[in-house]
Amino acid sequence: MAEQYGDNVSNRNEQFKNEYERKMRSCKVPSRIVLVFLLIYIAYFFVGPYSGYWFFYDPVLFVGICLILIIIYVILRAVAQTNINAYQEQLDWLNVEIQVGEVLASTLKALPDDYMIFNNVALNYNGELTEIDSIILSCHGIFVVDVKNYKGVLFGLESDDVWSRTKISKADKSYGGAIKNPVKQVDRKAQIVSNVLYKKGIRTDVEGYVVLPMADKVIVDSDKVFLNIIQLKQTILSKNQAVLSQDKVETIKDILMQL
Repeated sequence: MAEQYGDNVSNRNEQFKNEYERKMRSCKVPSRIVLVFLLIYIAYFFVGPYSGYWFFYDPVLFVGICLILIIIYVILRAVAQTNINAYQEQLDWLNVEIQVGEVLASTLKALPDDYMIFNNVALNYNGELTEIDSIILSCHGIFVVDVKNYKGVLFGLESDDVWSRTKISKADKSYGGAIKNPVKQVDRKAQIVSNVLYKKGIRTDVEGYVVLPMADKVIVDSDKVFLNIIQLKQTILSKNQAVLSQDKVETIKDILMQL
């Protein structure tokens, strides 16, 4: 069983999920405060000790204040619902990412004992922050893995800057769009890892792979793209030729643990 280091993506997303849930609850607070004030005011108007005497209890004024409070309540509730819908969409996305992250972690953990997995690696290279889902290290090489939760049918070339994407909406309507080429993105991350190691005196190639578990179909001319994590695992295990000495593996491990 492979050793794992760092929090995986699903653990990080659990924190985001809790934060979104807290924000959703807080969205409802302003409208609820107005509603409670309105109900208290109505009750006090009819049963208060000075009911019908003080100017605050004038029927015309009472109706006017009630209307103002109702309008404020409706506006605040509408704003809250809009924000809640936006947060719910993010939550749905995070739930998918958490599930995929858990599958990724458990699948990679099943690699042999001589493999090491570094999860959720953040690299600050040349003043720019780069986040990597997983880096896999063994004597058989170094592999950078990016998981993208794109849905629909993806089409493109490895050399393209963008790929086209076709999705089916809930209303069963097809619509198109574009995404940045994930192969170029992971290749860039692999190159950054290679550059970081080179500065530490380690010269070695780093391979990049993309997993697209939510895609319906991927039409690309690349052997770096997989529809599921099992395919990724099989490809990594197929690299059975030792390219790094054990001493280099330990040195690279120390470097990665310090990132």
